[in-house]
Parts: sequence; structure tokens; C-alpha cells
Amino acid sequence: MNDRLSGLLGIARKAGILFSGQDTVRAELRRGKRLLVILSGDHSRNVRSMIEGYRIRGICRVMVIGCLGREELGRLLSTGPTQIVGMPLENGLSEKIEKLLTEEVDRYEQDQGL
Repeated sequence: MNDRLSGLLGIARKAGILFSGQDTVRAELRRGKRLLVILSGDHSRNVRSMIEGYRIRGICRVMVIGCLGREELGRLLSTGPTQIVGMPLENGLSEKIEKLLTEEVDRYEQDQGL
């Protein structure tokens, strides 16, 4: 999954549609952009509470990558530790990433016998 996710996030970053970091993601949400928000598995409570109000109002969809910590997510993006990234929902890349992450969660649950 990491290679596919890294490739898709890299394409989004090069296209200028990937927003990284709490302040940047919050600014885009305040501008009214609807985002797919991806959180690292070890995101802070502050990051979670900041994004929760937007999620409740339907401004964003949130996915948590439990298997990737902030160090690993930052490495995928070739940045420092990253807890939160976002990209526009009305985009084919966000749909592909959401599908990839959903498939991984389903596969993990099957492996764990859940």
C-alpha cells in the first residue's frame, strides 16, 4: 500500500492539490473547500478536535491511516513529520486514495478476524 499511496500523494503534491499541515488544511477548509483529510495513526488530540467540527458539518471526509505514523507519512511526502494532509474531494486522485485506504482497512480487518 505504501508505494501506491506514496505515488498518488506525490502526483497530488506535484499538481498543487495536496495541502500538508494543520494550518494549511484549516485555511483551505475555512475558504470553503471540501477536502478529503488524511490523518496519521498517531495524530494529536488537537489535530483531531480541529478537524472534527468540519467533518460534522460535512465539509470534509476524514480517514485515519492507522498503520502510518507521522514520521512515515512525512517520509512518503518527502517532508518532516506530518499528521494531517488534505486534498479536494472533487478530484479523481482523492477518490483513488480513499478507495485504496478503504481496501486496506477491509483487508486488515479480515487478517485480524474482525
